[in-house]
Amino acid sequence: MARKSTTRKSPTQPSPLATVLQQLVVPAFEAESEPQDDGPSFGMSDPESGEPLCLRGLLRGERLVHVLPMAIDGERTLLRLSLLSGYIISDCPSAVILLGNLLEPTPFQIRTDYQLGLMGRLSIGCDVTVRADDAPLVRRRLGELLKLAGDLDWFMPLRMSHHLSWKDVNGLEIDWDDLLHNNLHGFLDDGMAVPPDERTPLTLLRIAQGLERWKDVLQLLRDHPDTLPRRQYAPLKCLAYRELRRWLPAIRAAKAGGIRNGRYPGAKRISPSYTHSLIEAGDEIEALRILGKPQQEDPAYYDWLRGLALHHAGDREQAAAAFQRYFAQWPKDILGVTTAALLENEE
Repeated sequence: MARKSTTRKSPTQPSPLATVLQQLVVPAFEAESEPQDDGPSFGMSDPESGEPLCLRGLLRGERLVHVLPMAIDGERTLLRLSLLSGYIISDCPSAVILLGNLLEPTPFQIRTDYQLGLMGRLSIGCDVTVRADDAPLVRRRLGELLKLAGDLDWFMPLRMSHHLSWKDVNGLEIDWDDLLHNNLHGFLDDGMAVPPDERTPLTLLRIAQGLERWKDVLQLLRDHPDTLPRRQYAPLKCLAYRELRRWLPAIRAAKAGGIRNGRYPGAKRISPSYTHSLIEAGDEIEALRILGKPQQEDPAYYDWLRGLALHHAGDREQAAAAFQRYFAQWPKDILGVTTAALLENEE
C-alpha cells in the first residue's frame, strides 16, 4: 500500500516589493486615510491582474494617490509616489509649464505614468529611494505631497481656472475615457445645438469648463437648474463670470450660493474667485475685511489677494509687503510675478 505523502506546501511568501509596501507605505496610508464603512480606503493591486504591483487609495478623504515600488538592489527600493491632481484638456502645454515652474523649488514634478497620464489626467509626484528603516521618510514625503494638493486647490482657480478635479469628472453621464478626446470642441458644439432635454448636461458642463468656454458654462447652468442646482454650482458660476471679467454678476452668483464672509457653506477657506471679484469690482475694503490681518497659518493666496486689494486701495507699501510674503512661499508663480511687476510699474 502506497504511503501518502506528508509533504505540505509552504504558504506563498509575499514578494520583496509587497513587503516594502506593507512595512513602509501601508502605515503612512493608514495615518492619512479615513476608513470607509465597507473597509479601508486603500488597497494593493491584484497580482493576478497582470498590472504592476502598487498600493493605491483615497487619502484625507479626497486625494487619489498610488505608490509603485521598483527594486534597485537587495537593500534599496525606489517608490514612485503619484497623486491625481486632476485634468487639463485646454492649452495643456502652457498649463504644464506654469505648474512645472511653480513646483520647481519642491521635491515634486509633473509626470505621466501608466495609470494617471492618459486622457488629460494630470499627475504630480516624486521618487523616493528607501531602505527597510525608512518608514518616517515615506510618511514625511506623503504628507508633503498631500499638503501640496491642498495648496493647489487655491492655485488652480486663480491661475488655471480650466483645471478639473477628479471629483468634477466623477459620475458624468458619459465615462471620461469614452469621450471623443480628439474632438471635444465638436462634441460640445453638437451638445449645445440640441434641445436641453436631449443633452448630457453634466458632461457638457465639465467639458465647457475644461475648454474655457465660459459662456457655454453659464448657458448650461441656466438651461438645467434641476440637474445643476444653483446653490451647488454657485462657485463654478462665480468662477465663470470672473473669467469673463463680469465682477458684479460673479459676486451675485456667490451670494446666491450662500457665501458668508467669503466662505461657502462648509468651506474652511475664503473663495479666491469671490474675493478677487470684490477687489476688481471696487470693493477692496470688504475684501480686506474678509481676509483679516495676516496670520501665520494663512494659506499663501490670502497674501496675494491682500496685495491686490491694498494696491487697489492705494497703499503701495503694504501691497508690496503682502506680495513679498506671498512670493516667499511661491517664488516660481510665473503669472503672479508678471502681474506684480505690472502693478509695481503702474503710475
